[in-house]
Amino acid sequence: MTDTETLRRTNWRGKTETKPVKQTIDIRDFKGRPGFALLLIAANPHLSVTDILECLRLYGVGRSRTWVTRRRWLFHDEAGQGAKADMDGKDSAARAIMVSNPRLSLRDMAVLLAENGIVRGKDWIRRNRGTVAKSPIHKT
Repeated sequence: MTDTETLRRTNWRGKTETKPVKQTIDIRDFKGRPGFALLLIAANPHLSVTDILECLRLYGVGRSRTWVTRRRWLFHDEAGQGAKADMDGKDSAARAIMVSNPRLSLRDMAVLLAENGIVRGKDWIRRNRGTVAKSPIHKT
């Protein structure tokens, strides 16, 4: 596996451009910048929330336990959720309902799912709302 790939595209003048795209970073280069906390979380998905908070404190970054908890799921794949994932077998039905009602708030979505016999909390809805559409945002 290489650390870079090549982006090839045709620009607005019709010329083909190639640019390297790096796939690895050294998070130490981002100390003192707003995204450092997220990079630390992404680089260490094996650490607990408490361990992440301790590391952030060592680097002089202050974040709350809630802040870390709400963002940590971004860097975990669905398979890593363990045996609790889709225990009742209704995740796909819940996602289908979420697709057909994209403008509902988290609370209203939880009520709608409960009315359909699917018990899901607001955190589950927030985490899975983005996983319902697997297609790219913009295709030309």
